[in-house]
Amino acid sequence: MSPATRTSWDWLQLASLGEQLRSNHSLAVQRDQIIAMTSQLMNGKVDVWLQEKIFRLPDWNEKHIFPSQPTIDGMKHAIKAGKLITKNGKTKSTASNLTYAAIPLADKESTLGALYVTRPKGPAFSAEELNLLQGIAQVISMSLAASHRTEVEQFRLRQLNLVRDVSAQIANAQDLDELAEQVTKLIQRTFHFYYVAIFTLKPDSNWLRFRASAVAPRKGMKKASIALEVEVGQGLIGEAAKTGEVIVCDDVQKEARFRFIDSLPETKSEVAIPLKIEDEVLGVLDVQSNRLRGFHPNDLLILHALADNIARAVEGARLYSSLRRRADQLTLVSEVSKSVTSTLDLSELMRDAANLIHEKFKYPYVSLFTVHPNRRLIAYQAGSGKRSKQLEGYTISLDDTMGIMPWVAQHGKTVLANDVTKDERYIPSPLPPKNTKSELCVPLLFNEKVVGLLDIQSDKLNAFTEDDQIMFEAVADTMAAAIRNADLYRSEQWRRQIADSLREVAGLVSSNVSVDEVLQTILTELDRNLPVDISAIWLLEDDKLCLSAVRGIDAEQLESTCMAYPDSLYSMIDAMMSESPIIRKPEDPMWPGGITAGYDKNYSSIVAPLRVGDRQLGLLTLAHHAPGRYGHEAQAISATFANYAAVAIENARLFDSAQEQAYASAALLQVAQAVVGSSDLNEILNSIVRIMPILVGVKRVALYRWDNEHETFDASQEYGFSEDEETIMTEKEFSLEVFPLLGFTLQENMLVTHALTPEAKPKDWLQIQPQFQDEADMMNADRLLIAVPLSIKNDLFGVMLIEEKENGQRFRSRRIEIIQGIAQQAALAIQNDLLQQEMVVRERLETEVQLARQIQQTFIPSILPTHPNWQIATRWRTARQVGGDFYDLIELPNNKLGIFIADVADKGMPAALFMALTRTLVRAAVLETTSPAEALKRVNDLLLPDTQQGMFVTAVYGELNVETGKFTYVNAGHNPPYLLRANNEVEKLSRTAVALGATESPNVNQKEILLNVGETLLLYTDGLTEAFSPNNDLFGETRLLDVMKSLNSNTPDEALLAIEECLNDFIESVPLGDDLTMLAIRRI
Repeated sequence: MSPATRTSWDWLQLASLGEQLRSNHSLAVQRDQIIAMTSQLMNGKVDVWLQEKIFRLPDWNEKHIFPSQPTIDGMKHAIKAGKLITKNGKTKSTASNLTYAAIPLADKESTLGALYVTRPKGPAFSAEELNLLQGIAQVISMSLAASHRTEVEQFRLRQLNLVRDVSAQIANAQDLDELAEQVTKLIQRTFHFYYVAIFTLKPDSNWLRFRASAVAPRKGMKKASIALEVEVGQGLIGEAAKTGEVIVCDDVQKEARFRFIDSLPETKSEVAIPLKIEDEVLGVLDVQSNRLRGFHPNDLLILHALADNIARAVEGARLYSSLRRRADQLTLVSEVSKSVTSTLDLSELMRDAANLIHEKFKYPYVSLFTVHPNRRLIAYQAGSGKRSKQLEGYTISLDDTMGIMPWVAQHGKTVLANDVTKDERYIPSPLPPKNTKSELCVPLLFNEKVVGLLDIQSDKLNAFTEDDQIMFEAVADTMAAAIRNADLYRSEQWRRQIADSLREVAGLVSSNVSVDEVLQTILTELDRNLPVDISAIWLLEDDKLCLSAVRGIDAEQLESTCMAYPDSLYSMIDAMMSESPIIRKPEDPMWPGGITAGYDKNYSSIVAPLRVGDRQLGLLTLAHHAPGRYGHEAQAISATFANYAAVAIENARLFDSAQEQAYASAALLQVAQAVVGSSDLNEILNSIVRIMPILVGVKRVALYRWDNEHETFDASQEYGFSEDEETIMTEKEFSLEVFPLLGFTLQENMLVTHALTPEAKPKDWLQIQPQFQDEADMMNADRLLIAVPLSIKNDLFGVMLIEEKENGQRFRSRRIEIIQGIAQQAALAIQNDLLQQEMVVRERLETEVQLARQIQQTFIPSILPTHPNWQIATRWRTARQVGGDFYDLIELPNNKLGIFIADVADKGMPAALFMALTRTLVRAAVLETTSPAEALKRVNDLLLPDTQQGMFVTAVYGELNVETGKFTYVNAGHNPPYLLRANNEVEKLSRTAVALGATESPNVNQKEILLNVGETLLLYTDGLTEAFSPNNDLFGETRLLDVMKSLNSNTPDEALLAIEECLNDFIESVPLGDDLTMLAIRRI
């Protein structure tokens, strides 16, 4: 082929190559076409490298064909130089030439790739060949560029069609959440992004709200958990919303604003596109890719277009939502108005309103409260949501300084808190919801007074708008008027009911009914008219407040509380002096009803005084478990009830008292007649026991007499026992252990009761383990066994047992009074009989004692011996009519005078007889012996056999030589005599032996003293020094010595008189506790 023909053919081939490249869009096919055509046109091995990232479009699914950079050095040099490069040369290993030519493939300033031709063995490329190679490169570059532009246009067309499809699907979406859900799923599925999410921004809000998201399917990966809210300016999403600018992040690891989410671990690049209408940001479209630099410029164009459409759809949905919400608001106002005007029942009215608001606006927690200024409370009435049941009975103090609801109730102004954490008035409720984030509280105002509250809470931030506030305030106005009407209707119904109840109570005044019936009627009517869980009436009995009637709680438990917590009763008694009922405050002490029921400290209670004129009858108390249940209205009603009740109670009491008094008088009169009609004790007691069942309506009576000597009880009279029961209960003696009830009653000396079971028999009485019963237990028992001591003061004569008939509560208190009166009559009869017997014995004993005293006085010297130069005086007083002290003066041979003073260790008749024996023995012994010591030894030996009863004698015996004044004496355990010397000093004559009759063969010593002129010797018994004053002080030896020292110049008689006067002044009116004997002798 000629060169011209060759050239023409080459260009034809090149034209054919261009057509092929433009008609095919696969890089692999284009590469093969380039290699084939170039190989045909030129000798050598052909290689092609294309810069794939320029040609690759986002929707291509083919794998990469070319490396990111060429691997052949020649290609690298040609791309770097931007022109054709050739090389000729030899290699070291062979002698052949290494020849290549490399030329870049470029379109304008973009490098599309490189074409490389090698000839391992030569020859070198000719100029014609290099021209051809350049031509080939130009054709390839233009054809590839044209093919790529065609592909891009087709890609854009496809994307625009997809955008149109997506826009068409979201155009009709009217619900914002539904719109967001559709858009995110369509974008993710259509464009194969890793993650797509939409956030919206409310006007005047600083938070973006998450609406919906879609994520590419991932095996084994958990569902993406996205923050529900994003603050404007926070992260890439928040920054896009703040600036209104698109933020493209090719590598999130290098972006400080990127917020990593655990559930989206594969995110590598992200784009945040603001959704805008003009300059207003409505939200953000967030798209994330799991590839670095994952967003092609074409992607960004498409996303921009989608964002514009989404923004318009969001705005449309918002407008629709706003219009629909407005329509719902108007519907709600209309429906609430219709609902609240169709009923006068407050509970139904509020329940319907709460349900309507909940259903129309889907707020999770809607609550309605009533406000009570008098009770200072905000009380829950109705609501929706899970917490409605828990809120029943819930109240809030109207005086609380914290909390949105108390503030609204106090100020009468609406509070809209779209973020409760930023409202300083907000405090979390102890009840659900605990996730409250927004709250709208609207006052229900009537005539500028707050009658209730509408409180709506949401678990979402910014849940309420100003339109909501206006709408709910309109609803609140309608509800306030309805509440007012319902209150008026309820108050009228209540007043009519109260009037009926007061008429019922007033009717009791003119009826002859018992106190118990009156009390129960009063409590029944109160329960009808006031919120009451526990009601009680307490009446004064013997100046003691006693429980008389109760409803709603066990009477025994209430009485036990009063015993265990007396302060609770005392704190309630203060109301008796009040002019009006007292409403308990939460800080006040707990009253008995609240303690017994286990109420919280803030429970409600009111106490009203029961008064007739100025006389107190008792108290009326009401209690309710919930706080704040009693206000001024309850106070006025309870006061009125208390006034009516007091008159009715007093009337019933007078009726009962008149009946009981007449009955008791008649009963006691019959007993008195039986007592005075006989002088025989058994006949009297038999009459009493027979009369008692008739008078007081008892079933059985038994009278047991106490035998103090044998410590046993003997049944003396009985009534109502069968023969078998008499055998067990009355025909034998009972010790304290066998019959504990009798012993307990005798020991305590007071009336004892025991509640009997219906099947109890008399033999069961023996098994009773007695104990004191509460008055309430005693009065409420169906049948009692009553044990009454027969006693006068502390003199105990026996016990009377009385068994009541069934249903013995009626007139029980009066019956017990009569029984005690009869028992007193029986005790007096027994005492009179005993006194009569004792009087006979006493008269006989007094005669014997008088005779014994006359005999005793004969043993006391009637005339004292006289000696020149000696003066003698004596005193003798007994503590009883017959005493144990004595003295004797015995004339002895050899100018001696025997002086004897003694004290028997006892008093009365035994001591006097023992004294007579001792005197006789002493007089005999002193004549038969030569010294005082021998005389007393003899007396001791003779007394010893007669001292088995524990008697002994202390004595001083001495012999005085009247010529010399020498006094030889023995002191046998006696009080030491005192010798008053002329120089006014006192000497004590101490003991020299033990008492007479105390022991065998005692050691008896004697001593001597000398009485000089002007000196006095005093002998005395312990009745002097052991006398007591009214202050229980002892006269003692010190006082005696003080008196003696002042008597140095006195005669013995004057000395004894002075001592006696001092003693009398000391003891005043206190009788002597022991016999008193004194003997004084003075040398002159």
